[in-house]
Amino acid sequence: MQIKINNKIYNCKKGESVLQVCRRNDIRIPTLCNHSDLLPSEGLCRLCLVKTGTSEQLTTSCQLEVSDGLEITTEDNDIEKARRINLELLWADHAGKCLACVKNGNCELQDLAKEYKLDIYDFVPEVEKFEKEEHLKALKDSLKGRVVDDGNTSIFRDNQYCIDCRRCVKVCRDVQTIEEYSMSGRSIHTNVGTACNAPMDCILCGQCANVCPTAAITEKDETDKLEKLLADKLKMKIFQVAPSVRFTLGEEFGLEPGNFVEEKIPTALRRIGADLVFDTSFSADLTIVEEANELIGRIGKFLQGDKNVKFPMFTSCCPSWVLYVEKYWPEYKEHLSSAKSPQQMLGAMIKTYYPEKHKMSKKSITSISVMPCTSKKFEAQREGMGRDGLRDVDLVITTRELSRFLKRKKLDFLRLEDQAFDQTLGTYSGAGLIFGSTGGVMEAALRTAYEKLTCETLPSLDFKEVRGEKGLKVAEITIPKGSCNVKELKIKVAVAHEIRNAKKILEMIKRGECDYHFVEVMACPSGCLGGGGQPIPTNAEIRKKRRDAIYEKDSKLPIRKSHKNPAVKHLYKDFLKEPGGEKPEELLHTSYIDRSKK
Repeated sequence: MQIKINNKIYNCKKGESVLQVCRRNDIRIPTLCNHSDLLPSEGLCRLCLVKTGTSEQLTTSCQLEVSDGLEITTEDNDIEKARRINLELLWADHAGKCLACVKNGNCELQDLAKEYKLDIYDFVPEVEKFEKEEHLKALKDSLKGRVVDDGNTSIFRDNQYCIDCRRCVKVCRDVQTIEEYSMSGRSIHTNVGTACNAPMDCILCGQCANVCPTAAITEKDETDKLEKLLADKLKMKIFQVAPSVRFTLGEEFGLEPGNFVEEKIPTALRRIGADLVFDTSFSADLTIVEEANELIGRIGKFLQGDKNVKFPMFTSCCPSWVLYVEKYWPEYKEHLSSAKSPQQMLGAMIKTYYPEKHKMSKKSITSISVMPCTSKKFEAQREGMGRDGLRDVDLVITTRELSRFLKRKKLDFLRLEDQAFDQTLGTYSGAGLIFGSTGGVMEAALRTAYEKLTCETLPSLDFKEVRGEKGLKVAEITIPKGSCNVKELKIKVAVAHEIRNAKKILEMIKRGECDYHFVEVMACPSGCLGGGGQPIPTNAEIRKKRRDAIYEKDSKLPIRKSHKNPAVKHLYKDFLKEPGGEKPEELLHTSYIDRSKK
């Protein structure tokens, strides 16, 4: 099928929208409600207007489906005028507080205002202009609908920045199936928000913040708290950095997605006041050793006839996934691995192992993590994530928060000298690194479980069956008879990212149709690489570049199995003793609670 756009012929596929064809061919059309992850579009912003054939009528290109021979005009005076008027109307209902806004410089609405040369301050009310009583009443009425939700650990919502694009409604309903957001009110008083404007009570994944074109929904910014913690001269400040951050942080400083900036991060953190910088990839290896040991234990009990073993075993490193089970499917919480996430395992080691070995008080340590995830802020506050009145992780900041803080401190990130992580808790394997991608936890666990079950060397380290962007991937892994297992085993595994795909597995279990042994779930698209605290914009193309980079790095590392990490082996020998033992059970494992609304 062919269509003509601006007098040039382009090939297209049945079912595509004109906007999709234009984007694929680098023909730019402005839009604020459309997002490539959230199709079909509803044409709410009215900015993607085009003309068809010789008609003077304007139509939204995001809703216009292609047909053979269709002729499209994307730019002329009428289109330009209509787009500008619609953009001005959006601005007139917007807060207009750009200079104090956390998304200043990374706001889609602001970018379009610059492109169309809008004087945005024309739409900011000036008190002296409101002389008549009816004008003041109109202003008060317009502010009555303002809702500021700051009542959770992770997400901040302020609807004075909302332009009613409904991206948050779609991502929460269609991708995550939580349906936290909906429309309320009528006519000009229509608003996007939670039911009855109640405080948010969701899984805190942050995908709504990722797709919001303005600052109506953002991660809860805690950079001021970070500043205060760093200013405390009596405390040792120890940072940890998640695997995926080194593949995404560069985007905040102008690099292409997937650029590896690992050696810049420790330098930057030390410049702002870090005393030590550890690598969460190390504790990802630690998580795999504990989780693989737990999986092997469940398989062993099952083979011995124990019918009470809970299969499938679910991964537990994604806090939004854990929250989803606890809130919506609490009857399956025992299927979750008891292993803590890498963030919490490293936090526990920072507050126990490190001070014990250096003969210092754990009260003198401030533990700060840099994560791709908004929900990690909640995880750090969970029950059982500390001891003796102290939290294992005192503060969690996202990739975006770190970039804003570094810019505030006037650091020229890309020109910093290269430095390494501190090695005490900083050496990692490729298995720990790929934790950041969907399928990575599964692949890392299989690399270890295979060798532990067979006592043989794994012939190929790449389990490509569990890689890729497909929302739900399934595979059957054959564990051959080895020197320490008596018979061949076939382990059925599944990998899901986005809650809508995890929900399918839970529904299969409920129907008695699920025969998987091990299931990895990440709430966010592509896993941590598409986390709710990662650089914006994010879409399938950007996430693929990040994912390709992480697997390329894994393939070049000298150690690619978690149980072969010398730092992990030393930690067990020196402190933890054995996987699944008394000390790991105390420090590295947790339990789950029923958070359902009864």
